[in-house]
Amino acid sequence: MATTLIELESLTTKSRFVTPVQKTNAGTFVVAGADSPLIMVDVNHQRNHDGRAYFAYRLNPTSSPLAANASINIVMASPAGVFPHITVDAFCQGDAEFYLYEGSSSTGGTAFTPINRNRNYAISNPSQSAMVINPTINTLGTELDGQIVPGGVGKKSGGGSAGSLEYVLKPLTNYHFRLTNVNGTSHAASLTLEWYE
Repeated sequence: MATTLIELESLTTKSRFVTPVQKTNAGTFVVAGADSPLIMVDVNHQRNHDGRAYFAYRLNPTSSPLAANASINIVMASPAGVFPHITVDAFCQGDAEFYLYEGSSSTGGTAFTPINRNRNYAISNPSQSAMVINPTINTLGTELDGQIVPGGVGKKSGGGSAGSLEYVLKPLTNYHFRLTNVNGTSHAASLTLEWYE
C-alpha cells in the first residue's frame, strides 16, 4: 500500500469528517493508516520530548550508606503558575519510611539544580523549580503521605517504593520529601523525584 501525503487547507477549518494525520520529520502531513500508523505516546513521554521532564536525586551508595535513623531530605518549591506533576522513587537496602510534607520550612542544605531528562534542552529549558538537599528542617508542615519501605533480610536484602500516580504540587509552597532508614544499621539508600512542568 502507498503512503498518502496531503496538504492541509487550514488548521482551523471545522469539518464533519475527521481523518487522523500526523506530521513527518520532513514537515509534510501523512494520513494515518496501515502503512503509516498513528504514533501515540503517553503524556510523560511527550513531556520528555518537549524538554519539560526533570529529575533530582540523592544517593547514599554502599560506600557511604545512610546511617541508622538518618534521613535523606529534599525540599522543593516552584514559582507562581508552575504546577509540577511529580512521582517519587524511594529505595533502601534496609527497612525505611517515606514521608511527604506540604508547607515545610527549612534553612541551609545543598542547592540542587534539577536535571532535564531531554539532554537537548539541558541548557535552553531548565526547570523553574528550586530545591535543596538535606537542609535543616524547622517545621515539617502537613503530612500528605507516609509509606513503609520494606528492606528484607540477609545479604540480598533491599526494598523500594515507587508511585505511578502523580502528585500535582501547588506553586509557592515548600514540599519536603523524606526517606528515613529505620533498620538499625547503615544501608545504601536513594530518593529520586521525577516531574514535568
